[in-house]
Amino acid sequence: MKKILIGSFFAASILSTGCKKLLDKLPTDAQPGEEVLKSSSNVLSVLAASYSRFTDNNFVGGEVQRTAELYGNQVDLANATGGAPAQFVSRSFNIFNQIGRDIWFTGYEAIGRANVVLNAIDNNTFNDTTAAAKNTWKGEALFIRGAAHFELVRIFAKPYTANPTSDPGVVLRLRALNATEAQQQVQRSTVKQSYDAAIADLKAAEQLLPTTNGVRATRWAAKAYLARIYFNMADYANAFAYANDVITNGGFALGTDVKAPFTTTGNVASFPASVVFGVLGDGGRLRGNFWNSDLNNTFLPIANATFSNINARGGNRATFLSTSSTSGKGVSLKWSVLGDVAINVPVVRLSEMYLIRAEARVQTGTFTDAAVRADYNAVRAVAGVVADNSTSGATALLTAIRNERQVELFTEGDSYHELRRLKQSVRGIAFDDATGLLKIPDGEVRVNPGMIQN
Repeated sequence: MKKILIGSFFAASILSTGCKKLLDKLPTDAQPGEEVLKSSSNVLSVLAASYSRFTDNNFVGGEVQRTAELYGNQVDLANATGGAPAQFVSRSFNIFNQIGRDIWFTGYEAIGRANVVLNAIDNNTFNDTTAAAKNTWKGEALFIRGAAHFELVRIFAKPYTANPTSDPGVVLRLRALNATEAQQQVQRSTVKQSYDAAIADLKAAEQLLPTTNGVRATRWAAKAYLARIYFNMADYANAFAYANDVITNGGFALGTDVKAPFTTTGNVASFPASVVFGVLGDGGRLRGNFWNSDLNNTFLPIANATFSNINARGGNRATFLSTSSTSGKGVSLKWSVLGDVAINVPVVRLSEMYLIRAEARVQTGTFTDAAVRADYNAVRAVAGVVADNSTSGATALLTAIRNERQVELFTEGDSYHELRRLKQSVRGIAFDDATGLLKIPDGEVRVNPGMIQN
């Protein structure tokens, strides 16, 4: 099913034929000519293209999440016997892996278009719109660039909890380039430099974005991504601050329907109140891998241990978000609550913010048992699970939070990053073993022959 562009804001009418042809021909980071960027409508077209790549099935519209699940231990890989997914079983990756190619180049295409927008605004190449509009567009471009760099470093590099000042991260692309510059060699920055760049962009976006912006990036989306980043870094003070801000001041609500985040379709004006940031798309990459109308033919069933945990916890997640095939395999229904119908993808949900805040409370050492339990009990309430009113002490609370996280965020690409944050092995491979990572793909290696490889 064809990808739906994000929001009526990016309706086809704003994309002139000339600009579309130009965007198709440009190298990933190349800068259009000055004449093109003298029109706000053309700059808006480039921003639309950046959003489209960022939210594509090959990036946060599906592949980023699926790849994290392929890396991790919450899905059954028995069917991954050929092609790119099979390399996740053997952990013997090559530079031609199509999954790696798709994520790498789609992410950098989003970044390259964002850089074009930022260059046009910073150099004031057009003056046929308001300063307020320019600020919002700049904030959106910074959000895309920061979030894309972060998603790339999580997929292609060792975790921040290893040796961030020396481990290779990703190639940082922080400005628009001319066609010649776009072909020059640029090597990988460190993991720390990659994270620092993502944080800087998202903090700048936070200051520029409005609090409401339809389905597009908002100030709260930037804050939620910052909470996620700091949590991955084990910087729990900052993770708490950002998650708490989103929960307390963002105007979001968990609601009472566990299915709500997974039921919006089409070009909606807004997402459910429990979704901090989502993308308009079709969810096809997720639905096609984690579900099949013939449940026995589901490509990536839920791993037995995870499915047992979901059922043991019970409630609405077991009833409405998972099921069992006749062969006894667990199947996620998150991406098929509406059957074989295109759905928009929730990228950051409010429940994640509650779980980040809960653990960050404990990790910083400033907490009460009741406050921590209240956070994960709020998530349990939506899931129809009886509240926990007795767990106490840091060790027991951390266990309870992490167990809740496993059954709340399954098949959303979370568990792999959690294993690495906590320095736990992943399918028998050390959390910081580079051989367990996708290779930097062939197209990048050809341009940058001295590239440090995983």
